[in-house]
Amino acid sequence: MKKTFFQTTYNLNANLIVLALFSFFFNIGINLLIQLIETTKLFGMQDLFTTIIDKLTALEYYIQLLSFCLILVPALLVIIELVQRFLKDSLWNYFKSIYRTSRMRQFLKQDEQYEPINTIENQIVTRINPILKDFNHSVLGCTVDVRKENVTVLLAIPRTQQAQKLLKEMEDDIKEEISNRNPHYYFSSPHRKGNKLWFTGTKR
Repeated sequence: MKKTFFQTTYNLNANLIVLALFSFFFNIGINLLIQLIETTKLFGMQDLFTTIIDKLTALEYYIQLLSFCLILVPALLVIIELVQRFLKDSLWNYFKSIYRTSRMRQFLKQDEQYEPINTIENQIVTRINPILKDFNHSVLGCTVDVRKENVTVLLAIPRTQQAQKLLKEMEDDIKEEISNRNPHYYFSSPHRKGNKLWFTGTKR
């Protein structure tokens, strides 16, 4: 099985948008810094402050350019996805896919990430549970692609054996959750290929 265009670009779009927002706020910070320097120039240091402002202004320009590119790429990918949906499927299914992906990740995520351990000095400290940390990291690879004739749920297999065991124990619950959220589709047993686990539903 191959990833659909939606499954290939979903995380990429989300990451680029987050980076674009970070660049946008960073750019605002630089702009405020330039204004602060311009209003606090010290006598005899105008040349130094002018040089600093010139450097910051150049940096501001490049960050603006970067922000534009970071927004442009996901915008183009989303437009391609919407055109494909319009021609071959349904625009509404695109938004359903985003919603179902978000809900499925919430369902899979394990909240108790900390566990108590005893140190050599018999002191109890807490640490992040490495099994749940690995499992939750793999949850970020989950995508649900809703189409007219089928629904494809893609899960990334965790790297460690214990986290994989946890996923294995959850398979029936995952299938039940997927079926309940997509009652008009019949889902077969999950199929593993490489480091991916697939749930495929066909229209009833």
